Amino acid sequence: MNMVWDRHVSNGIRELGYDIETKTMAVVFPGGKRIFHAPVPYELYASLFHAYNPERVYRQVFEGKIPTVTAL
Repeated sequence: MNMVWDRHVSNGIRELGYDIETKTMAVVFPGGKRIFHAPVPYELYASLFHAYNPERVYRQVFEGKIPTVTAL
């Protein structure tokens, strides 16, 4: 996996990562909890990264709707 990371996304999402080959998105929350979702099209990942309120977009679009690959 070759993940590209974006740091300091918002108060509720510390980091976002994306792997183009596997279409896997990683979300790191405050406290270090990491959740990986796949398959996530790049455009959907970019919409989360550029959102005015990323936490709301995550809850409405990703959480419980796009499969969780692994949670750490």
